Amino acid sequence: MTKSFDDAIRRFYKLYTSGLSLREIEGLIKRDAPGIYEFYQRDVKQAGRDAHPFSRGVNFVGSLFMAFLLKLTPARRMFYSLALFVFIYGFLVGSWIWGVLGFLALNLLLAFELADKLTARDDLEVAREIQMGLMPRSAPEDTPFDIACYSEAAREVGGDYYDFIQPAQPADTTLIVIGDVSGKGMGAALYMVQVKAILRNLISQHERPHEILTTLNTQLKQILRQGSFFTVSIASVNAKPELTLCRAGHMPLIHYQHECRTCREVLPGGIGIGLPDHGRFAELLEETTVPFAPGDVLLFYTDGLVETMNTSKVEFDDFRLKQLIEANAAKPAREIQNAILSALARFRGAAPPLDDITLIVMKVK
Repeated sequence: MTKSFDDAIRRFYKLYTSGLSLREIEGLIKRDAPGIYEFYQRDVKQAGRDAHPFSRGVNFVGSLFMAFLLKLTPARRMFYSLALFVFIYGFLVGSWIWGVLGFLALNLLLAFELADKLTARDDLEVAREIQMGLMPRSAPEDTPFDIACYSEAAREVGGDYYDFIQPAQPADTTLIVIGDVSGKGMGAALYMVQVKAILRNLISQHERPHEILTTLNTQLKQILRQGSFFTVSIASVNAKPELTLCRAGHMPLIHYQHECRTCREVLPGGIGIGLPDHGRFAELLEETTVPFAPGDVLLFYTDGLVETMNTSKVEFDDFRLKQLIEANAAKPAREIQNAILSALARFRGAAPPLDDITLIVMKVK
């Protein structure tokens, strides 16, 4: 009897602790709970500042409860309200039968919601696999660079985009593209797929980055909904020891120069696609030439990298990024990338990812 009881206790303990870690609990408190609160708070009506604190509290709890109810389908909303009423009724009259019935009904509804969430998660995993399949499987080898690239969505799918395109003409040219659609999630991911298709078509028609981005702006402005925008950098590399860079509102290129052992930012003028430009997009867009030498490091990245926050709401920022590049510049591109990602993970800790992160590390051979 004692052995059976001990085995039951062990199974019960294992059920709730298997795979559990302190980091997961910390993530639940510091990441998931604030995210869920923010999700419901969008629909919460704020009480006036002149109201009594108790009244404000009651109003907030009531509004939060209503926001939760309205997220349910009408049928589940009615089922939930009925189950909650039965549970409270059983508690008030001291009838454990009604209480258990209400509790079981609430758990049945929870099972429905969980099944929906898991189904949606499976669909998003498929979407993620499709999106990752659209990214280059490897960097081109016939360039003067050792290249490492990485992309991570804040959610299952995201709006960051990078590509290496080698057009038929001119034959010795490689185009490096990195872009960022505003927002996160499925909407940004769908825009990213459209951008990729349009860009590949434009690159087959135009040679210079300036021409490509000017035409891309014309086409994307007809697609992007109001309030959405797209930032992008395109660099063209050929047999010469230099690249031609054009930037439409994107993050600067960081260029580590081996000769002087320091980083500099390359920031040609340009405004994001979809932002108000008063018809001056092509005029504001600049092309610049970036000469490079063996041992130099070039870093393309999206804003999610430097805007990553820790639990104290402090950003990783570009100063830390440049320090990391300077400290690891003697290493191969993959090791430089790993050093950046490791430092970023340590800095972020249990804080949730707020934006997609993409980086391309290119070390001159």
